Amino acid sequence: MTKKVFIDSNIFLNFLLREDIFYEGSKHLLTQIEKGSIIGITTLINVMEILAVLRKRAKIKDSEIVKDVEKIGEIQNLEIIIPNELHIAHAFRIQKISKLLPIDAILVSTARDFSDIFVTRDIELKQRASNFISFAEPENF
Repeated sequence: MTKKVFIDSNIFLNFLLREDIFYEGSKHLLTQIEKGSIIGITTLINVMEILAVLRKRAKIKDSEIVKDVEKIGEIQNLEIIIPNELHIAHAFRIQKISKLLPIDAILVSTARDFSDIFVTRDIELKQRASNFISFAEPENF
């Protein structure tokens, strides 16, 4: 069975912003998803966050930013999930225990239902949520 990995926003941003030390690892992971070696999972919340960050940090026209973000939806073997009311209810329990930000708790809750591992570079998220799901960085793939 193909491993399912939840991809956090920062992995896409490493790639889209060509961030020096993180670009190659993130690119390699996204390439493995495209090839079907692994199945990628993310949420619409992540895509929205990527759009917001790119609008703040990228030095290109907004129409180009929107096109780049829309291309995320075209990545083969990447599923974009919309968290539902059960994910949000479970996120509340996770937040009470872990003290995560609400959005991070929703992502962890959703990732638990759809993936085997959560791929992120967010150190605080990994520390606070390690009791709920396994974490890795792109270079582990």
